Amino acid sequence: MRAMGLTKVAVIGLALALLPSLAMAQEAVRIGLGAPTLSFLPIWSARALDTFKPQGLTATVVVLPGGDASALAALDAGDIDLAAVGPDTMLRAAAKGQPFEIVYSLMSKVTLQLIVSNALLERTGVKPGDPLKKRLAAMKGTLVGATALAGAQEIAARWLAAKGGLDPKNDLKVAQVGSPTAIQAALEAKRIDAFVLSPPEGYLAEKAGTGTVLASLGDDFPLLAKQPYLVLVAKKPISPATADLITKTAKAMQDASAAVISKPDETGAAIQKQFFAKADPQAIAAAIKTMSSGVAQGGKIDVQSMQNALTFAKEVGTNFGKDFDAKASEDDLWTNRFVDAAKAK
Repeated sequence: MRAMGLTKVAVIGLALALLPSLAMAQEAVRIGLGAPTLSFLPIWSARALDTFKPQGLTATVVVLPGGDASALAALDAGDIDLAAVGPDTMLRAAAKGQPFEIVYSLMSKVTLQLIVSNALLERTGVKPGDPLKKRLAAMKGTLVGATALAGAQEIAARWLAAKGGLDPKNDLKVAQVGSPTAIQAALEAKRIDAFVLSPPEGYLAEKAGTGTVLASLGDDFPLLAKQPYLVLVAKKPISPATADLITKTAKAMQDASAAVISKPDETGAAIQKQFFAKADPQAIAAAIKTMSSGVAQGGKIDVQSMQNALTFAKEVGTNFGKDFDAKASEDDLWTNRFVDAAKAK
């Protein structure tokens, strides 16, 4: 694949910067991250609590420039052992015959939230406690800010508009604003009416008094409450040694996810201190509690959740280039082999 030399340099350089004690580890697992979002909760919590150590592992986790596509390219080249990505990019690659398999569901619900300006609430008279369709209908005529055009945020915003009975193409506009920080600033300056991002952005807008969470996709829509939203991907064929590495990694993330649920405040404090030092500790804690249900299954995927993901992709107009069947693709496109083995450890 293209740009593998640059990817390899990035992986090695960032790994050395993040983990200077790598040489002391019994075994290293190299994970490439498509984006540094908190929604990859099992990875952050496993690193913060060092649940890799009891498994004899040291985790090298690097954010790869270029997002999910770069992570899969690095996986294909053998520069990393596992890619942490959204499933859509992986499914497109699989449709082209690339040998990838989902081995763990890192986040089993859609974490995106619709945040609207308080000025919009005042103008429309809509309240967070109103029926869902009424809340979404308030998007009519809005300008939605996004980090990029035609990305997941715009796709979700237009899907929500349709669920509110609106014309998803013509009843709202989407503008590229930039980073989440820039989007928050645009909302405060009243240059946009709304945005769609994952926690803690909704909490931050509410704390600043500039916006309100009007809908949480994974809570308000059953279809989005149970599906592999972020996943770990391995390259096939998976050797016995790699299978053992994946199982140990899965166990480390299961233990960390259990801590997220049983000790959310402590886990959140550890994550904030180590990886988001400039972030509001209360925002990180609130985000973790919001997303904790998405890690409760310990990485497990079932046919229905996989079908939910495929159905949602179809509803938002995603074309993978091939039709997938959730049941028929088990143990080929996705598997619980390593999740089950980790739970048995």
